[in-house]
Amino acid sequence: MNALAAPSRTCRHAPSVRRSQHAVSSRHLVKKQRGPVPPHGVHFNDQFMAVLQQSLEREEQRIADKIGLPGLYLHEAVEEEGVEGTGTLIWTAGVRLSQHLVKNRANELKGARVLDLGTGTGIVGIAAAALGAHVMLTDTRDILPQVYENVQHNAQLIESSGGSATVAELDWNDPDDEVLDQDYDWVFGSDVTYTEETLQPLAKLLRQMVLTNEQAVVKLAHMHRNKELDKAMREVFHDEGLMLRPVDVRTTGTTQYDDPLHVDEAIAFYRVSLDPALRAE
Repeated sequence: MNALAAPSRTCRHAPSVRRSQHAVSSRHLVKKQRGPVPPHGVHFNDQFMAVLQQSLEREEQRIADKIGLPGLYLHEAVEEEGVEGTGTLIWTAGVRLSQHLVKNRANELKGARVLDLGTGTGIVGIAAAALGAHVMLTDTRDILPQVYENVQHNAQLIESSGGSATVAELDWNDPDDEVLDQDYDWVFGSDVTYTEETLQPLAKLLRQMVLTNEQAVVKLAHMHRNKELDKAMREVFHDEGLMLRPVDVRTTGTTQYDDPLHVDEAIAFYRVSLDPALRAE
């Protein structure tokens, strides 16, 4: 199957959910369990687990309401055995970027082709697909089963808007040309700049994207965690010939939504583009 089998912009009747040949079947992951896994030898009783699941379901509903997409469902793999890393949780930046798309970019996304980098739970990519976009949601292999599960849960919401969603593996250190060699209108990344280790491969990937997709709008939702990280981000992107321009300032700023680490710093949206000096070469 083509990695992005979305139809042309004039066609609105594509199946809403598709799996890339690079996607990983959920059968390769251990059976999912809602809530935290207790320490070895410790067992939670059924009443506690029932209360915990109800709490998680209320939180999922709150996020859907906050974004402005009633019916949106996003499962978080909280402390699940066999699933590790930040990509299994819903983060503030993803909520804010999804809010922004719903409130300010719905018309532009209808029928657009979108690449979602480091999709995690799929929150941004699924929101875009629910607005009628044809979205490629990408992440590392271990995260993909959760992404596919969330896409499947939102299939009706996506289909009703005329959108579509494809899930594919994308390693920034060894990117798949089949995923990248598409004509994207938008490229999104939500909280993908959370550590200095990710900056170099991300910047190289985005340089390739802006060189081959001159028409694409590349937008990152970045959480300001500390000055050192922000400085490193500017320097690494500059070294790759990329410019970071703050955009949509009125829609960002400190949020009252608490992510899993209770981070409360300001969030900014950046438009990533090629330095004009390099474009003239």
